[in-house]
Amino acid sequence: MRLDFIAWALRNERNIVLVVIICECTGSLLVMLSPMKVETPVITEVHTHLLRAPLAQTIYTAFGRMDVRNCVLVSVHTDAGLVGLGESWVNYPSWAPVERIATILEGFRPLLIGQRLTHPRDLWQRCFQTMRLLALQWGAIGPIYQALSGIDIALWDLYGKLHQAPIWQLLGASHQETALAYASGLAQRRQPDLGSYAAQLISSGYPAVKVKLGFGRDIDEQNLRDVHAALAGKPLLVDANQGWSLPETRAMLPLLHSLNVLWLEEPLPADELHQWRQLRQDTPMRLAAGENLYGLHQFQEWSEGLLDVIQPDICKCGGFTAFMDIMQAASAAGKLLAPHYFGGAVGIAATLHAYAALPAQQRFYVEYDVTPNPLRDELLTTPLLLQPGLLRIPQEPGLGITLDRQTLNRCADHPPEYY
Repeated sequence: MRLDFIAWALRNERNIVLVVIICECTGSLLVMLSPMKVETPVITEVHTHLLRAPLAQTIYTAFGRMDVRNCVLVSVHTDAGLVGLGESWVNYPSWAPVERIATILEGFRPLLIGQRLTHPRDLWQRCFQTMRLLALQWGAIGPIYQALSGIDIALWDLYGKLHQAPIWQLLGASHQETALAYASGLAQRRQPDLGSYAAQLISSGYPAVKVKLGFGRDIDEQNLRDVHAALAGKPLLVDANQGWSLPETRAMLPLLHSLNVLWLEEPLPADELHQWRQLRQDTPMRLAAGENLYGLHQFQEWSEGLLDVIQPDICKCGGFTAFMDIMQAASAAGKLLAPHYFGGAVGIAATLHAYAALPAQQRFYVEYDVTPNPLRDELLTTPLLLQPGLLRIPQEPGLGITLDRQTLNRCADHPPEYY
Protein backbone atom coordinates (compact mmCIF):
# COMPACT_ATOMS: atom_id res chain seq x y z
CA MET A 1 0.00 0.00 0.00
CA ARG A 2 1.32 3.40 -0.95
CA LEU A 3 1.49 5.94 1.88
CA ASP A 4 1.50 9.66 1.06
CA PHE A 5 2.39 12.07 3.82
CA ILE A 6 1.90 15.76 4.35
CA ALA A 7 4.31 17.34 6.81
CA TRP A 8 5.02 20.79 8.19
CA ALA A 9 6.87 22.30 11.11
CA LEU A 10 6.09 24.91 13.72
CA ARG A 11 8.75 26.77 15.67
CA ASN A 12 8.61 28.38 19.11
CA GLU A 13 10.77 31.19 20.55
CA ARG A 14 13.54 28.78 21.54
CA ASN A 15 13.67 27.43 17.96
CA ILE A 16 12.43 23.97 18.98
CA VAL A 17 10.76 22.45 15.94
CA LEU A 18 7.35 20.81 16.29
CA VAL A 19 6.89 18.46 13.32
CA VAL A 20 3.35 17.49 12.29
CA ILE A 21 2.88 14.57 9.84
CA ILE A 22 -0.46 13.40 8.42
CA CYS A 23 -0.90 10.19 6.40
CA GLU A 24 -3.26 10.99 3.49
CA CYS A 25 -4.45 7.36 3.26
CA THR A 26 -5.25 6.59 6.86
CA GLY A 27 -5.62 10.08 8.31
CA SER A 28 -3.14 9.14 11.04
CA LEU A 29 -1.54 12.08 12.82
CA LEU A 30 1.98 12.02 14.17
CA VAL A 31 3.34 14.91 16.23
CA MET A 32 6.90 14.98 17.44
CA LEU A 33 9.60 17.33 18.64
CA SER A 34 12.55 17.48 16.31
CA PRO A 35 15.88 16.77 17.96
CA MET A 36 17.33 19.52 15.82
CA LYS A 37 17.03 23.26 16.28
CA VAL A 38 16.40 25.71 13.47
CA GLU A 39 19.42 27.94 13.02
CA THR A 40 18.77 31.54 13.97
CA PRO A 41 19.66 34.18 11.37
CA VAL A 42 23.13 35.69 11.31
CA ILE A 43 23.62 39.47 11.23
CA THR A 44 25.39 40.35 7.99
CA GLU A 45 25.34 44.15 7.88
CA VAL A 46 24.46 47.33 9.79
CA HIS A 47 23.62 50.54 7.94
CA THR A 48 22.74 54.07 9.01
CA HIS A 49 20.43 56.43 7.15
CA LEU A 50 20.43 60.18 7.77
CA LEU A 51 17.20 62.03 7.05
CA ARG A 52 16.83 65.81 7.18
CA ALA A 53 13.81 68.09 6.82
CA PRO A 54 14.21 71.90 6.98
CA LEU A 55 11.55 73.61 9.08
CA ALA A 56 9.53 76.59 7.90
CA GLN A 57 9.37 77.81 11.49
CA THR A 58 12.21 77.54 14.02
CA ILE A 59 11.57 75.52 17.19
CA TYR A 60 12.94 77.20 20.33
CA THR A 61 13.78 75.70 23.71
CA ALA A 62 15.46 77.02 26.83
CA PHE A 63 18.81 75.64 25.63
CA GLY A 64 18.76 76.25 21.89
CA ARG A 65 16.93 76.25 18.59
CA MET A 66 16.06 73.76 15.87
CA ASP A 67 15.91 74.84 12.22
CA VAL A 68 16.11 71.35 10.72
CA ARG A 69 14.61 68.04 11.81
CA ASN A 70 17.33 65.37 11.82
CA CYS A 71 16.79 61.64 12.09
CA VAL A 72 19.31 58.79 12.11
CA LEU A 73 17.78 55.43 11.27
CA VAL A 74 19.60 52.13 11.82
CA SER A 75 18.98 49.04 9.69
CA VAL A 76 20.29 45.62 10.77
CA HIS A 77 20.39 42.97 8.02
CA THR A 78 20.53 39.16 8.28
CA ASP A 79 21.37 36.23 6.03
CA ALA A 80 17.70 35.23 6.13
CA GLY A 81 16.71 38.40 4.30
CA LEU A 82 15.11 39.96 7.38
CA VAL A 83 15.84 43.63 8.08
CA GLY A 84 15.23 45.40 11.38
CA LEU A 85 14.80 49.15 11.72
CA GLY A 86 15.65 51.45 14.62
CA GLU A 87 16.06 55.16 15.40
CA SER A 88 18.69 56.99 17.45
CA TRP A 89 17.97 60.39 19.04
CA VAL A 90 19.91 63.21 17.31
CA ASN A 91 17.85 66.35 17.96
CA TYR A 92 20.75 68.26 19.51
CA PRO A 93 23.38 69.48 18.84
CA SER A 94 23.23 70.14 15.12
CA TRP A 95 26.32 67.96 14.53
CA ALA A 96 24.89 64.99 16.46
CA PRO A 97 24.10 62.97 13.29
CA VAL A 98 27.78 62.94 12.21
CA GLU A 99 28.90 61.64 15.61
CA ARG A 100 26.08 59.11 15.80
CA ILE A 101 26.72 57.60 12.39
CA ALA A 102 30.42 57.21 13.22
CA THR A 103 29.68 55.66 16.62
CA ILE A 104 27.25 53.12 15.15
CA LEU A 105 29.32 52.16 12.12
CA GLU A 106 32.79 52.24 13.67
CA GLY A 107 31.91 51.29 17.24
CA PHE A 108 28.90 48.96 17.23
CA ARG A 109 28.81 47.51 13.72
CA PRO A 110 31.88 45.28 14.21
CA LEU A 111 30.32 43.88 17.41
CA LEU A 112 27.19 42.76 15.55
CA ILE A 113 28.29 41.40 12.19
CA GLY A 114 28.56 37.62 12.32
CA GLN A 115 26.44 37.34 15.49
CA ARG A 116 23.34 35.15 15.56
CA LEU A 117 20.03 36.84 16.23
CA THR A 118 19.29 35.23 19.56
CA HIS A 119 17.38 37.33 22.09
CA PRO A 120 17.96 41.11 21.69
CA ARG A 121 18.99 41.33 25.34
CA ASP A 122 21.96 39.05 24.66
CA LEU A 123 23.24 41.32 21.90
CA TRP A 124 22.48 44.43 23.98
CA GLN A 125 24.69 43.07 26.76
CA ARG A 126 27.47 42.22 24.32
CA CYS A 127 27.41 45.74 22.87
CA PHE A 128 27.09 47.60 26.16
CA GLN A 129 29.70 45.65 28.07
CA THR A 130 32.19 46.08 25.24
CA MET A 131 31.59 49.83 24.92
CA ARG A 132 30.99 50.77 28.57
CA LEU A 133 34.55 51.58 29.63
CA LEU A 134 35.25 53.35 26.35
CA ALA A 135 32.16 55.49 26.95
CA LEU A 136 33.39 56.41 30.42
CA GLN A 137 36.88 57.20 29.14
CA TRP A 138 35.38 59.26 26.32
CA GLY A 139 33.01 61.04 28.71
CA ALA A 140 30.17 60.28 26.29
CA ILE A 141 27.86 57.87 28.07
CA GLY A 142 24.85 59.65 26.54
CA PRO A 143 25.84 59.20 22.88
CA ILE A 144 26.71 55.54 23.53
CA TYR A 145 23.26 54.86 25.02
CA GLN A 146 21.62 56.83 22.19
CA ALA A 147 23.49 54.84 19.54
CA LEU A 148 22.65 51.58 21.30
CA SER A 149 19.00 52.67 21.36
CA GLY A 150 18.79 52.64 17.58
CA ILE A 151 20.52 49.26 17.38
CA ASP A 152 18.37 47.66 20.08
CA ILE A 153 15.12 48.88 18.50
CA ALA A 154 16.26 47.37 15.18
CA LEU A 155 17.12 44.06 16.90
CA TRP A 156 13.67 43.89 18.51
CA ASP A 157 12.09 44.68 15.14
CA LEU A 158 14.04 41.74 13.70
CA TYR A 159 13.12 39.51 16.63
CA GLY A 160 9.42 40.28 16.17
CA LYS A 161 9.59 39.57 12.45
CA LEU A 162 11.44 36.31 13.09
CA HIS A 163 8.74 35.13 15.51
CA GLN A 164 5.84 36.70 13.60
CA ALA A 165 4.71 38.80 16.57
CA PRO A 166 4.43 42.52 17.30
CA ILE A 167 6.99 43.76 19.80
CA TRP A 168 4.37 44.67 22.40
CA GLN A 169 3.33 41.00 22.47
CA LEU A 170 6.93 39.85 22.98
CA LEU A 171 7.16 42.32 25.88
CA GLY A 172 4.20 40.63 27.56
CA ALA A 173 1.51 43.23 26.86
CA SER A 174 -2.14 42.38 26.45
CA HIS A 175 -3.85 43.20 23.16
CA GLN A 176 -4.31 46.95 22.66
CA GLU A 177 -5.01 48.81 19.45
CA THR A 178 -4.87 52.49 20.43
CA ALA A 179 -3.25 54.85 22.93
CA LEU A 180 -4.24 58.33 24.09
CA ALA A 181 -1.67 61.07 23.52
CA TYR A 182 -1.19 64.49 25.10
CA ALA A 183 0.01 67.50 23.09
CA SER A 184 3.53 68.71 23.85
CA GLY A 185 5.80 71.37 22.38
CA LEU A 186 3.55 74.35 23.09
CA ALA A 187 5.22 77.79 23.36
CA GLN A 188 8.27 78.82 21.42
CA ARG A 189 9.11 81.96 23.38
CA ARG A 190 6.15 84.41 23.44
CA GLN A 191 3.09 83.49 21.39
CA PRO A 192 0.17 85.91 21.69
CA ASP A 193 -2.30 83.32 20.35
CA LEU A 194 -1.07 80.48 22.57
CA GLY A 195 -4.26 80.30 24.62
CA SER A 196 -6.51 79.89 21.60
CA TYR A 197 -4.12 77.31 20.14
CA ALA A 198 -4.24 75.29 23.37
CA ALA A 199 -8.04 75.46 23.35
CA GLN A 200 -8.08 74.16 19.76
CA LEU A 201 -5.88 71.23 20.72
CA ILE A 202 -8.16 70.28 23.60
CA SER A 203 -11.33 70.62 21.53
CA SER A 204 -9.79 68.51 18.76
CA GLY A 205 -9.22 65.59 21.12
CA TYR A 206 -5.98 65.94 23.06
CA PRO A 207 -6.65 65.19 26.76
CA ALA A 208 -3.84 67.41 28.12
CA VAL A 209 -1.16 69.86 26.96
CA LYS A 210 2.44 70.59 27.94
CA VAL A 211 3.93 74.07 27.75
CA LYS A 212 7.63 74.77 27.27
CA LEU A 213 9.16 77.26 29.70
CA GLY A 214 12.59 78.76 30.30
CA PHE A 215 12.28 81.94 28.20
CA GLY A 216 12.34 84.43 31.08
CA ARG A 217 9.91 85.03 33.95
CA ASP A 218 7.62 87.47 32.13
CA ILE A 219 7.24 85.34 28.99
CA ASP A 220 6.83 82.10 30.98
CA GLU A 221 4.17 83.59 33.24
CA GLN A 222 2.13 85.07 30.41
CA ASN A 223 2.26 81.85 28.39
CA LEU A 224 1.19 79.82 31.42
CA ARG A 225 -1.72 82.08 32.29
CA ASP A 226 -2.95 82.14 28.69
CA VAL A 227 -2.91 78.36 28.38
CA HIS A 228 -4.40 77.71 31.81
CA ALA A 229 -7.34 80.01 31.08
CA ALA A 230 -8.04 78.10 27.86
CA LEU A 231 -7.91 74.54 29.20
CA ALA A 232 -11.19 74.51 31.12
CA GLY A 233 -9.79 72.21 33.80
CA LYS A 234 -7.86 69.85 31.52
CA PRO A 235 -4.39 68.83 32.80
CA LEU A 236 -1.60 71.36 32.33
CA LEU A 237 1.99 70.10 32.27
CA VAL A 238 5.10 72.29 32.14
CA ASP A 239 8.65 71.63 30.91
CA ALA A 240 11.49 74.07 31.57
CA ASN A 241 14.07 72.02 29.61
CA GLN A 242 16.65 72.42 32.40
CA GLY A 243 16.42 76.18 31.90
CA TRP A 244 16.03 77.52 35.46
CA SER A 245 18.32 77.97 38.41
CA LEU A 246 17.16 76.83 41.85
CA PRO A 247 16.21 80.43 42.90
CA GLU A 248 14.28 80.91 39.63
CA THR A 249 12.43 77.63 40.18
CA ARG A 250 11.54 78.56 43.73
CA ALA A 251 10.24 81.92 42.52
CA MET A 252 7.94 80.16 40.01
CA LEU A 253 6.49 77.63 42.46
CA PRO A 254 3.64 79.84 43.82
CA LEU A 255 2.38 80.50 40.28
CA LEU A 256 2.64 76.84 39.29
CA HIS A 257 0.73 75.79 42.41
CA SER A 258 -1.98 78.41 41.79
CA LEU A 259 -2.49 77.09 38.25
CA ASN A 260 -2.75 73.49 39.51
CA VAL A 261 0.08 72.28 37.24
CA LEU A 262 0.05 68.48 37.08
CA TRP A 263 3.84 68.12 36.93
CA LEU A 264 6.99 70.23 36.66
CA GLU A 265 9.45 68.71 34.20
CA GLU A 266 13.19 69.33 34.22
CA PRO A 267 13.27 72.73 35.92
CA LEU A 268 16.97 72.25 36.77
CA PRO A 269 19.99 70.85 34.91
CA ALA A 270 20.19 67.07 35.07
CA ASP A 271 23.72 67.20 36.52
CA GLU A 272 22.62 69.20 39.60
CA LEU A 273 21.24 66.35 41.70
CA HIS A 274 21.88 68.18 44.98
CA GLN A 275 19.75 71.11 43.78
CA TRP A 276 16.97 68.73 42.78
CA ARG A 277 17.04 67.33 46.31
CA GLN A 278 16.73 70.84 47.73
CA LEU A 279 13.81 71.53 45.41
CA ARG A 280 12.15 68.30 46.51
CA GLN A 281 12.16 69.63 50.08
CA ASP A 282 10.55 72.89 48.92
CA THR A 283 7.46 71.54 47.16
CA PRO A 284 5.02 68.64 47.05
CA MET A 285 4.45 69.28 43.34
CA ARG A 286 5.09 66.29 41.07
CA LEU A 287 8.62 66.46 39.67
CA ALA A 288 9.32 64.79 36.33
CA ALA A 289 12.53 63.86 34.49
CA GLY A 290 14.22 61.03 32.64
CA GLU A 291 15.05 62.01 29.08
CA ASN A 292 18.55 63.05 30.18
CA LEU A 293 19.27 60.19 32.58
CA TYR A 294 21.26 57.14 31.52
CA GLY A 295 21.48 53.66 32.99
CA LEU A 296 19.21 51.82 35.40
CA HIS A 297 21.30 52.86 38.40
CA GLN A 298 20.88 56.58 37.67
CA PHE A 299 17.12 56.19 37.23
CA GLN A 300 16.90 54.31 40.52
CA GLU A 301 18.96 56.96 42.29
CA TRP A 302 16.67 59.72 41.03
CA SER A 303 13.55 57.73 41.83
CA GLU A 304 14.37 57.36 45.52
CA GLY A 305 12.48 60.16 47.22
CA LEU A 306 12.98 62.63 44.37
CA LEU A 307 11.02 62.07 41.16
CA ASP A 308 7.30 61.35 40.92
CA VAL A 309 7.16 60.93 37.14
CA ILE A 310 9.69 58.80 35.22
CA GLN A 311 10.31 59.77 31.57
CA PRO A 312 12.86 57.66 29.68
CA ASP A 313 13.09 58.20 25.93
CA ILE A 314 13.33 54.89 24.07
CA CYS A 315 15.64 56.44 21.44
CA LYS A 316 18.01 57.78 24.13
CA CYS A 317 17.98 55.39 27.10
CA GLY A 318 19.16 52.21 25.35
CA GLY A 319 16.14 50.99 23.38
CA PHE A 320 13.51 48.47 24.44
CA THR A 321 15.90 46.44 26.58
CA ALA A 322 16.92 49.33 28.83
CA PHE A 323 13.51 51.05 28.69
CA MET A 324 11.67 48.05 30.09
CA ASP A 325 14.20 47.56 32.90
CA ILE A 326 13.83 51.23 33.87
CA MET A 327 10.06 51.17 33.77
CA GLN A 328 9.76 47.91 35.70
CA ALA A 329 11.88 49.37 38.49
CA ALA A 330 9.89 52.63 38.43
CA SER A 331 6.61 50.73 38.49
CA ALA A 332 7.73 48.73 41.53
CA ALA A 333 8.55 52.05 43.21
CA GLY A 334 5.02 53.34 42.56
CA LYS A 335 6.00 56.07 40.08
CA LEU A 336 3.89 57.59 37.30
CA LEU A 337 5.23 56.27 33.97
CA ALA A 338 5.29 58.84 31.17
CA PRO A 339 7.62 58.00 28.25
CA HIS A 340 9.33 61.00 26.69
CA TYR A 341 9.39 61.36 22.92
CA PHE A 342 10.37 64.12 20.51
CA GLY A 343 11.59 62.45 17.31
CA GLY A 344 10.66 60.60 14.13
CA ALA A 345 8.24 57.92 13.00
CA VAL A 346 10.30 54.87 13.89
CA GLY A 347 10.84 56.11 17.42
CA ILE A 348 7.19 56.92 18.08
CA ALA A 349 6.25 53.43 16.82
CA ALA A 350 8.77 51.93 19.25
CA THR A 351 7.38 54.11 22.03
CA LEU A 352 3.87 52.82 21.38
CA HIS A 353 4.97 49.18 21.62
CA ALA A 354 6.77 49.83 24.91
CA TYR A 355 3.89 51.94 26.23
CA ALA A 356 1.47 49.07 25.65
CA ALA A 357 3.57 46.90 27.99
CA LEU A 358 3.42 49.35 30.92
CA PRO A 359 0.97 48.81 33.81
CA ALA A 360 -2.23 50.61 32.78
CA GLN A 361 -2.88 51.99 36.27
CA GLN A 362 0.54 53.73 36.39
CA ARG A 363 1.05 55.06 32.88
CA PHE A 364 0.20 58.55 31.67
CA TYR A 365 -0.68 59.40 28.08
CA VAL A 366 1.84 59.07 25.23
CA GLU A 367 3.74 62.27 24.48
CA TYR A 368 3.01 63.71 21.03
CA ASP A 369 4.95 66.74 19.83
CA VAL A 370 2.56 69.00 17.92
CA THR A 371 5.25 71.08 16.22
CA PRO A 372 5.81 70.29 12.51
CA ASN A 373 7.74 67.07 11.89
CA PRO A 374 7.83 65.66 8.34
CA LEU A 375 10.11 62.83 9.53
CA ARG A 376 7.28 61.55 11.67
CA ASP A 377 4.12 62.65 9.88
CA GLU A 378 5.13 61.74 6.32
CA LEU A 379 7.58 58.87 6.80
CA LEU A 380 5.11 55.99 7.16
CA THR A 381 2.82 54.53 4.51
CA THR A 382 0.13 54.21 7.21
CA PRO A 383 0.20 57.06 9.75
CA LEU A 384 0.10 56.30 13.46
CA LEU A 385 -2.01 59.34 14.36
CA LEU A 386 -5.63 58.29 13.82
CA GLN A 387 -7.03 61.60 15.06
CA PRO A 388 -5.81 64.31 17.45
CA GLY A 389 -5.06 62.66 20.78
CA LEU A 390 -5.38 59.07 19.53
CA LEU A 391 -2.52 56.93 18.19
CA ARG A 392 -2.61 53.51 16.55
CA ILE A 393 -0.55 50.76 18.19
CA PRO A 394 0.91 48.68 15.31
CA GLN A 395 -0.34 45.09 15.13
CA GLU A 396 2.00 43.60 12.51
CA PRO A 397 5.19 41.67 13.38
CA GLY A 398 8.13 43.63 14.78
CA LEU A 399 7.55 47.37 14.79
CA GLY A 400 4.72 46.78 12.33
CA ILE A 401 5.47 49.81 10.15
CA THR A 402 6.45 50.43 6.53
CA LEU A 403 8.47 53.47 5.49
CA ASP A 404 7.29 55.65 2.63
CA ARG A 405 9.90 55.36 -0.11
CA GLN A 406 9.12 58.76 -1.63
CA THR A 407 9.66 60.56 1.69
CA LEU A 408 12.85 58.58 2.31
CA ASN A 409 14.27 59.62 -1.04
CA ARG A 410 13.25 63.25 -0.57
CA CYS A 411 14.75 63.57 2.92
CA ALA A 412 17.88 61.40 2.54
CA ASP A 413 21.12 63.26 3.31
CA HIS A 414 24.27 61.14 3.49
CA PRO A 415 27.51 62.65 4.81
CA PRO A 416 30.00 61.54 2.11
CA GLU A 417 32.62 60.30 4.59
CA TYR A 418 30.16 57.86 6.15
CA TYR A 419 28.08 56.88 3.13
